[in-house]
Amino acid sequence: MAQMPCPSCKKPLGLTFEFIQKNPIMQCPHCKTIMNFSVSPEIEKKMKEGLAEIERIKKKYKGMVKFG
Repeated sequence: MAQMPCPSCKKPLGLTFEFIQKNPIMQCPHCKTIMNFSVSPEIEKKMKEGLAEIERIKKKYKGMVKFG
């Protein structure tokens, strides 16, 4: 997945969305802004379901379609 930029300074954090989801509280290494990306358990569950669906689609069309 795409890498996330710092919401404050816009510089790349060098982290994937999956890492941020597992470690929701962090500090930007550039501007030292503290970020809290915590979400409710319901939202986290829906996100995991969505990511699982994406992986199922990738497997279904593997070899026929190129995913970027």
